[in-house]
Formats: sequence, structure tokens, C-alpha cells
Amino acid sequence: MLDDTCAPVAWRFYMAALRTNPQLQFVKYRSKSRDFIPLYEPTITEEMRQAVLQGFDERLWIRGSREWDSQGRRFEEEVCQFIGCKYAVNMTSGTAALLLALKAWGIGPGDEVITAPNTFPAPTDVIMWTGATPVYVDIELDSYCMDVSKVEAAITPRTKAIMPVDAHGHAADLDALMEIATRHNLHLVDDSCQAIGAGYKGSKLGTHGHCATFSYTRNKPMFCGGDGGLLVTNDKQLAETIWMLANHGRGPRYYEGSMAEVAYRALEHEISGLNFRQSEVLSAVARVTLRSLQAWNERRRELAARYTRLIHALDTDIAPPQEKPYAWHSYWRYVIRTPKRDKLRLFLSKHVETKPTYHTPNHLDRVPRTKYGFKEGDFPVSERYARENLALPMYPALTEEDVDFVVGRIEAFYRS
Repeated sequence: MLDDTCAPVAWRFYMAALRTNPQLQFVKYRSKSRDFIPLYEPTITEEMRQAVLQGFDERLWIRGSREWDSQGRRFEEEVCQFIGCKYAVNMTSGTAALLLALKAWGIGPGDEVITAPNTFPAPTDVIMWTGATPVYVDIELDSYCMDVSKVEAAITPRTKAIMPVDAHGHAADLDALMEIATRHNLHLVDDSCQAIGAGYKGSKLGTHGHCATFSYTRNKPMFCGGDGGLLVTNDKQLAETIWMLANHGRGPRYYEGSMAEVAYRALEHEISGLNFRQSEVLSAVARVTLRSLQAWNERRRELAARYTRLIHALDTDIAPPQEKPYAWHSYWRYVIRTPKRDKLRLFLSKHVETKPTYHTPNHLDRVPRTKYGFKEGDFPVSERYARENLALPMYPALTEEDVDFVVGRIEAFYRS
């Protein structure tokens, strides 16, 4: 097992074994041009710029109490109306929301949490940060979401929660997962950080588990000019606990104590918390982008339909993303699969930016692999997905002509 002392040596050997290509280098941002289509391009409006100034000029900046009239509180109220939930807690990232959900339920050393291995490392990281152990369940190759038929085999007496991921905007089968969670007395936290505004069985994601988490950062379906996250729930006690965890453990006793005429020892932090409070400036921007989210997601669906139709017409080995009958896919990313993924990506790179999504499965990433002994072949569907998947450009400002250009470059690759 690698430890921290040998990591620099191991890294040098690892880097020496890699073949790299400058055309595939990760860059901060490349603008769209006549002959280049970026993977993502944010929409920036004058209303968003004015929201920044408003949030700044109001001079509150940091929301110290959940009850204060603030950009953050108004944003939470608007999120509840949009999602159809009772409570929302605004914070600094979707990762923070996942972590605090587990902490609120008291999950820690000796416990296990079930999740999927084909995603951003945040679910695995927050599970490990609580001291619990991640237990992976393989995915379905059509939806890229957790395979519900394999979940119960992963449950042990130490299992405390299930954390499915709504991959790229496609919902996991949440009713089936909730039925399993209820039968085994487990918590269900829906990691919907890739799918804000997406749907499941006719309603918005966010109300089909004990809680759900969202992310609204630069390349997500909605954004705020920085990092942002939410936890939504219909459980009042959970929402209040999450807020205290995100605000240094401050609850009613703290705020009552702040008004005490005799100040000595009047303040009490009811629990141990940290600081995950969202900026008022970023909350003001998020309120603006939330109002466009539905239209942006509908536009993504239009673009996805065009991609799928044109790709099918090519008659190649490419598998476009699919949509289950229960899902309303928001297509945060349009992710295809092909055994020729790496060659296709390199061919496209001069004119079209693409990205393999999570091409190291979580169980084969350095820390989980060395800490828990995972190996190649443990989750074959996720491993196949990691070898084959490629995200194509997808954002609301993309045009039909842009999609045609991308597919035209793909066609040129297969003809060559």
C-alpha cells in the first residue's frame, strides 16, 4: 500500500509511464470561435452582473443567521418553490451538502455507505471523511446510474445509507432505491449534483429520498459565478441540523444568548459545526440563473435530441445516451460511448473540445484502491464506461449549426 512518504516517488514513476499530448491539456477556458467549439460556455447576462453589484452593495455579504432577510434566504425559498420541497439549505458546494447530510445522521467510523463508482470523487471523499467506508454498486450501461438490482447484495449490518448519483442529468431509479432503504432502515441521500432541474416520474428531483443535494458551479446546469451547493428535504429537523453544521453549530441557544443582558457564557454553540455558508453575492447571482434553469434544461434536451438523431444516422459504433421512461433527462452533459474514444478525442481536439467523464473509476483511484484493496474487474460495467465514455459540447448557447459541426467532425473521423 502506498503511503504519504512514498507518494512523490510513485508519482514520478506514474508520470514517466504516461504518454501525453499538449492538444489534450486541461486549460482554464477556451472561447468559442468559427472553427472551435468548447465543451462548455457559460451564459453571462447584464442581469447577472447587476446581481453581483446588488449583493455587494447590500453589504451583508455573509448570512450569519438563517432567519435574516437576505439573498440566501430568498434563494432558498425560490428553490423550494421550483423543486416542490419544504426546506432548502444554501451552502458553498454540493460536496459540502453531501458531507453534512452524512454528519447530520451521525454516520462515522465502522459504518458503510453504498454509492456508485463512475462519478466525481466527491461521494467517495465525503464518505471517507466521515470515517465510514464506501461500498460500491455497479451501474447500468444505458442510464449510467446505479444498478438497483445489485444494491441489496451490497447491504451489510454496517450499512447506514445509500447515495445514488443522478448521472449527467439522468435520475437513478429512486422509488426502487427508497423501497430498499425503507425496508432495511437506511437513509437515502440523492446525489443530484449533476441534475438540478431534472425530473423523475413527473416531478423535479429533490423529493424522492430523505434529502437531495445539488451543485450550482461554473459548468453545471445553473451557476453563480463561483462554487455553490444546496441540500433540499421535507424533514424540518434535518434541515435545521444541516444549517447549524454549516454555520459553526449556531442554533437557537446561540441567537438567544446573543441578546442576553449579562453576556458572560450566554452564547452556546449547540453542536460542533464548520463554515459552509454561501456568499450573499453568489446567492444573488444564483437567484438570477435559477429563473432561467427550466428554459436552459429544455434547450439542452432539444440539442441532445439533435445529437442523437444525427449520430444514429452515421451508423457507427457510437452509443448515444439513453433516457429511461421514468426520467426527464436534463443533459448536463451529452455523454456518448465508443471503443475508439481516445482516438476520437484526439482527432476532434483541434476543433471540438470533448472530455472523458470520470475516466478513472472511483474504486481504482489511488486512495480507495490502496486503502480498501479494490482491483480491476471489481465493477466491470463502470470500468467499461470509463474506457468508452466521451462528453460532447453541451450548453444552452450551443446552436443547431454547432451540433452539426461536431457531428460532422465525428463523421470525418470514422471516414478516415
